[in-house]
Amino acid sequence: MGTRRLRRSPWKVSIPIAAVVLAVLLLLVQNSTVVVPEMDSYALVTPRTIAVKVFVAACSWTRVTGVAESPTTVKVTVETLPCPMVGAGTAALDARELRVSLNADLGARSVEDAGGHALPLR
Repeated sequence: MGTRRLRRSPWKVSIPIAAVVLAVLLLLVQNSTVVVPEMDSYALVTPRTIAVKVFVAACSWTRVTGVAESPTTVKVTVETLPCPMVGAGTAALDARELRVSLNADLGARSVEDAGGHALPLR
């Protein structure tokens, strides 16, 4: 009796490779669409925690990417990764509150967006 050699089908090898290539391409395209949403206002949660309010697409992923504290201001940077929508989309945006932890009490410091525009306390 001879031994049989197992041979993989070319499809079984190429499908995982194609999936990895597609995932990398989607990741590259996705990172090029990161946007900075406009912040609306902020609320004081605790002396060392604020919540900034932004309006973004319902299926987007939004996060605080930076907090710069000085004796007079707290500058917050927010980025959102919009989700790709198949077909016609909607212009409606959802309000989201993002919590921001501070190193010191907010006190009398003002809160600003990444562009240096003061946010109102609500």
